[in-house]
Amino acid sequence: MTTQTAAIENVIEHANETTKAAGERVREFAQISVRKATEGFEKISQAAQTASEEMNTQYTQAREGATKASLKILDVAKEDADAGFAAMRDFLSAKSPLEAFDVSAKYWRGRLETRIAQAQDLGAFVRKSADDVVRPVQERIEKFTKTAA
Repeated sequence: MTTQTAAIENVIEHANETTKAAGERVREFAQISVRKATEGFEKISQAAQTASEEMNTQYTQAREGATKASLKILDVAKEDADAGFAAMRDFLSAKSPLEAFDVSAKYWRGRLETRIAQAQDLGAFVRKSADDVVRPVQERIEKFTKTAA
């Protein structure tokens, strides 16, 4: 019986060692998995933080651009109103219908030329503002696609 008992104890000891080794391997695997998951989460969290900061910056730029465009439009409206009042004053002080017609023609010709210049100026400003807002997004997308490829 002592041989059988020794053999059983040897099997039990071997089973305990195997179980202990397997437990350690499972623990190591779990620790590695947790570490990799934590690293992945940190990378995702950092990317989300960076994207959020960039979006806030772009939103601020867009808001500033819209504010500047609105101020330009207000300046155009003020200039138009001032020119209209000046033309009306000149029209009402005209001495003859021919002079009144001349005042009116000069006003409309001047307004047309001014409108074209203002539209070109405002269009260029809006294009530049939009490019300034969109360019970082395009660069980020290109960088992401190059990284992913």
